[in-house]
Amino acid sequence: MRNFLCLLITLFLTNSFCSAQSTDAIRTSWGKLYYHVYGKGEPVIVLSGGPGNSCLQQAEVAEMLGKNYQAILLEQRGTGLSVPVPFDSTTINMQAAIEDVRLLMDHLHIPRVVIYGHSWGAMLAMNFAATYPQKVKKLVLVCPGYYKFDPEFFTTHINNLRTKMGLCEMSRFEILDKKMKVHQATAADSAEYNRIIRMTYIFDKNLIDSILKKIDVAPANTTMQGLIIQDLNRIHYDLSKTLPRYKGPMYVIASRQDPLAFYTYELKQVYPAANLYWIQGSGHFPMFEQQQSFNTTLQRIMQL
Repeated sequence: MRNFLCLLITLFLTNSFCSAQSTDAIRTSWGKLYYHVYGKGEPVIVLSGGPGNSCLQQAEVAEMLGKNYQAILLEQRGTGLSVPVPFDSTTINMQAAIEDVRLLMDHLHIPRVVIYGHSWGAMLAMNFAATYPQKVKKLVLVCPGYYKFDPEFFTTHINNLRTKMGLCEMSRFEILDKKMKVHQATAADSAEYNRIIRMTYIFDKNLIDSILKKIDVAPANTTMQGLIIQDLNRIHYDLSKTLPRYKGPMYVIASRQDPLAFYTYELKQVYPAANLYWIQGSGHFPMFEQQQSFNTTLQRIMQL
């Protein structure tokens, strides 16, 4: 049985990361922390969104960066093969996520690093920079999520999603949302619910099916997601006072049509030195929806 499981893991890594130069793991007290390396050169840690999304969602970005840099794609604790034991609030929380990035750097003997993060990955990158400012050379944030948990932010977020729904979508969303909250949703209901939500994050609705394949390239871990959100509420998450500890450069790639774009404007107030780069005709995933413009902008930022 053990040999069979090892074979399955090997096949998963070979198929999922065929373009990765190498795949490895760090042994820890709770299990193994996996990471994937693309290319050679100056190291760049790549953090995917969610929380709970598969790191595969940012594999194309890591592969692109790997042409000129050493892109290190982290399977964050609670996603992919990085499964902690026990899998609960003692192993899944913001501080643990921060320390995993530090552990990765120490394991690879990287004293200072460029960190790329998308959405939740950008939140984690900022938290790491606030905790270990001396270890961060540059922050590259793409469509960043919250810098603090605030009821007004939540309301704005949800209202922005609703404005991007038509009457039919809104009606179905309300019905499905109620079923989800009382745990009466079927698998088909969940898939439809996810599609409606994802639609609000995409500018060109004609691309929904092709982009969904990239967004949901592998199943997200909703348990990890729930535990992180629970922890952020517990600690009254707010970077407004700690982020200024980081004095290095911050570059933000944001999409004009992203329903979360207001976070970027808010972040600029907290960190005035942030350099903003805007992409038109894109929602929350510019690396998929406006790939050429996104890659050109990212490459220019990496050279700064």
